Amino acid sequence: MAPSRRRALRAGARTLGLFVLAGVLPEAQAQAQLDAWAAAFDSRDFASAWRALDGEGAAADPRLRLDGPDVAENGALVPFTVSSTLPGVSQVALLVEHNPIPLTAVFALAPGTEPFVATRLKMAESSTVHALVRAQDGLFLARREVRVIQGGCVA
Repeated sequence: MAPSRRRALRAGARTLGLFVLAGVLPEAQAQAQLDAWAAAFDSRDFASAWRALDGEGAAADPRLRLDGPDVAENGALVPFTVSSTLPGVSQVALLVEHNPIPLTAVFALAPGTEPFVATRLKMAESSTVHALVRAQDGLFLARREVRVIQGGCVA
């Protein structure tokens, strides 16, 4: 497993551990979430990563917003923000369809936290970026097409 994926899974495990200790999340549910994240991060194609995150049932919703550039000069650092007015957002995942590892980030949000994430993603080539958000009413998605002039990652 690549060092960056290890760091992401460790950070996710710590966050979920805090939720378990605080009594917000049952331990079995936290372990299931960690297993899903590990499977999604290990996926080498978009469809497998999307399935691992249960993305098939996600619906587009105007209360979810994914902002980023239409054109990125360099795919090494492409800025994105995800914001939402959906109630009870607990997770934000970002996937890049044509990346060697499509799942680029997962953020676990504590209850009562403002659902806003700002980050920079590596993009191998022009692609659709997907934000998959887990909220109290289900899974929601937003998409954005980004044209990359110079790719930022390789297989």
